Amino acid sequence: VRLTDGEAVWQPRRDLLDSAPRERHFVGELEDDGRLALRFGDGRHGARPAPGARLTVRYRLGGGRAGNVGAEAINHLVVAAGEPGEPVPAATVRNPLPATGGTEPEPIEEVRQLAPLEPRRTRLRAITAADYAALASAVPGVQRAAADLRWTGSTQEAHIAVDAYGGTPSPRLLDTVTQALETYRRIGHDLVVGPARLVPVDIALRVCARPGHQHGQILADLYRALGRGRLPGGRLGFFHPDALTFGEPVRLSRLVAVAAAVPGVESVEVTRLRRLFEPDRGEKEDGLLRLGPLEIATCDNDPDRPEQGRLEITLGGAR
Repeated sequence: VRLTDGEAVWQPRRDLLDSAPRERHFVGELEDDGRLALRFGDGRHGARPAPGARLTVRYRLGGGRAGNVGAEAINHLVVAAGEPGEPVPAATVRNPLPATGGTEPEPIEEVRQLAPLEPRRTRLRAITAADYAALASAVPGVQRAAADLRWTGSTQEAHIAVDAYGGTPSPRLLDTVTQALETYRRIGHDLVVGPARLVPVDIALRVCARPGHQHGQILADLYRALGRGRLPGGRLGFFHPDALTFGEPVRLSRLVAVAAAVPGVESVEVTRLRRLFEPDRGEKEDGLLRLGPLEIATCDNDPDRPEQGRLEITLGGAR
């Protein structure tokens, strides 16, 4: 990789630990999805690019297995244009032998499978989002955690969302998670630790009751089964804080199954399924409400806190 800023040339390095404040050095980091992220200095270890600077990047990529061409398959050479009026050098090329040695990049999952067992048993460094999530989940008081790596344009941020037992994590727990991850974080990763992002949902059901059952009892049982409390026998309500996890979609089929299991329910139809205070994006037609990797669905159905989700049940049928 060659990087220029006007007349100045930025030099690639393996890291910036020994770079002086004014040295134009950068680090190229290959991401899991094949993208190359360029990391610059912070003014102490390596220089910062000037705001608004236009950088020119020149780089070469291997052809992988596509470069393993047969004998006599290469017959021309591409050369860079020289100064105006300068003659173009004449050259002929050929490959009397087939090209060999080109390989595809090794998939990250294959690297994990072939790595020695001991590093897999004990994490000494957080490299991937899964590493950050696993290390955060090991902190006492954390039920589960999720992580996502994001490129900000100048550095990478590791966003860690924490789901504590029974509700929202306290500031003290978030500080504890941050301190625990600081030891393991990869150089160049900034930590952003916060609570799970709760997504309030707006759900409406049309339920038909069986004859001979009290509608008031059926409604009470439905709100309990689809609520955030505990049910008799230790079971959890549909939206109990410990029942849902990060990125788990709200599936229409599961809503119907939970509601249909309530005694006295003949049939169930979901008439509305969407994020609260947001336009309908076809969630009901798709059969699920999708969530991001750091999001957890919530529906308190509390009149005093309408912003925490709404559940509306219309009950009909013979009494």
